[in-house]
Amino acid sequence: TLLYTIKFEMAQLLTIVPESYLTFRGPFNEVVTSILTLTNISSDKVCFKVKTTAPRRYCVRPNSGVIEAGDTMEVSIMLQPFQYDPNDRNNHKFMVQSMALSADNAALPLEEIWKNAEPRSVVDKKLKCQFELPPDAAAPSETPAAAAPAASSPAPSATPTSATPPQMHQTFVTSASGESPNSNEVQKATEKMELLMKENANLKKRVAEAASRQASPAEQPYHNAAYYIIFVIIGWLIAKFVI
Repeated sequence: TLLYTIKFEMAQLLTIVPESYLTFRGPFNEVVTSILTLTNISSDKVCFKVKTTAPRRYCVRPNSGVIEAGDTMEVSIMLQPFQYDPNDRNNHKFMVQSMALSADNAALPLEEIWKNAEPRSVVDKKLKCQFELPPDAAAPSETPAAAAPAASSPAPSATPTSATPPQMHQTFVTSASGESPNSNEVQKATEKMELLMKENANLKKRVAEAASRQASPAEQPYHNAAYYIIFVIIGWLIAKFVI
């Protein structure tokens, strides 16, 4: 009873729109954004963070923050471009975690607050993802031959049906905020390549300098031998034609 009352009050920290499904409408060859609206209906500050089971597929802005009492915040959830296939089962999920802030921890960094948060004080709200194509858009994998039997067999739909698929363990991970997950990897690889190129140039320079320092004394014996041969030839010519 008391536990139920506490849970019920905790569940009223935020109202989340949409409540159950995040809808992404194609085409999916470019970034598609869905808006999540969070409203603080409590009398306290509420901190939140957004997690997903597919962190490499989405970019969330902001993925965490603080909402004042009575305020509303919009969270942009950006689905990265991909090859859409209506036959693929979509198991992507999002979870919004929220927690009331007390006067003691309101001034602390959010990372520290979440790290020390007690599980019973955190409210979890899960949402499923659904993909939809515009009515006039054909799925990339659809061909005239494949479209022929569509009259007798209903086409697969990205909208979840009433059938409940087997439940599998899924891990929610905080998604990147603001940038594409791949862009960070590309930037790191580029910086590493530039560093290697600079090191290679410096190495070539040092090798060239070392070679030039070693070549000078080494060339001296060859110069002396050349002079000696020239003198011998001149002496032989003098001896032959003059004497």
